[in-house]
Amino acid sequence: MATIEKVGNKYRIRKWYKKKLYMLSLDRKPTKSEAEQLIWSIIEKGPEIGIHEDFEHVAGDYIKSKDAVISPTTQRGYKSIIRNMPESFKIKPISSISAKDIQLCVNEYSKHHSAKSVRNLNGFITAVMRSVNPNFSNTSTLPQKVQTEFYVPEDEDIQRILDHSVGTRYEIPLKLAACGFRRSEICALTAADLSDDNIITVNKAKVQDDNGRWHIKTVKTVQSARKFKISDELAELIRKKDGYIYEGSPGQINEYLQATQKKLGIKKFSLHKMRHYFASTAREVMPDSYVEKLGGWKAGSDIMKKVYDYQKKKQTDEAQNAMLERLKKIGI
Repeated sequence: MATIEKVGNKYRIRKWYKKKLYMLSLDRKPTKSEAEQLIWSIIEKGPEIGIHEDFEHVAGDYIKSKDAVISPTTQRGYKSIIRNMPESFKIKPISSISAKDIQLCVNEYSKHHSAKSVRNLNGFITAVMRSVNPNFSNTSTLPQKVQTEFYVPEDEDIQRILDHSVGTRYEIPLKLAACGFRRSEICALTAADLSDDNIITVNKAKVQDDNGRWHIKTVKTVQSARKFKISDELAELIRKKDGYIYEGSPGQINEYLQATQKKLGIKKFSLHKMRHYFASTAREVMPDSYVEKLGGWKAGSDIMKKVYDYQKKKQTDEAQNAMLERLKKIGI
């Protein structure tokens, strides 16, 4: 017997037949006999027709099916993509979506979103389509990636910010950020995560779901789970805490950092850039593979190449400025 359920302002008919799920959406509630008749009209057309549900509902089912294996942040991102994609694409029956439809969706989305967001949209569409058709292939043309500036804060700026934070509730979070910890990892840490020999075990993160609620979850990747030895001074600060080492909204750490930068006249940079600082500083005293492991990056990630390129450019700029100063002395 077919099942009928209300989804939003529509009614969905579902039926499993020979290990294959068939679905159909209606704007009105059908009778049980009518629902059975309608779904059989779909089944009898043959398996090549597949699912006749619209993209939005199939995408919702896809997200639900991944509930146990994706983070709340990823779920929130998926739902944001659905909300912001063109309405004309969302209501299309998934069995009738063509390569042209996807390209038009990508084109429209790119008018108001970054190249990275468009790529996320395209990847999500591909995943949803493959959930009902494993052989689906997406050949959409995407906008070119925009090269953003890779910035590494200076030692002096980091030191001034850390000195300013002494005695505040942001002292520990900022010092851990300079050690390469992610904000989500910092906010999930407790005093119990610190061992007697000053080693912090990183195995969880504080993340937000699509309803704005915060949750403590395991870290997103295998590489993110790691152990990190900290100084005696920082360890003593953490041991004075009872429970979480930082109590407050994760966003308030960023707000404090920006306010401090403004007050001290320091170039504005995000909390995440302190991970760049850690990578740049650490690679001066240890192999890249060790830096990746301590920072929770996967082996062969782009981070070390970006740090190398940044340092090379900085050295080149300094050499050119030194040369200009020398030429000025002889009147050139």
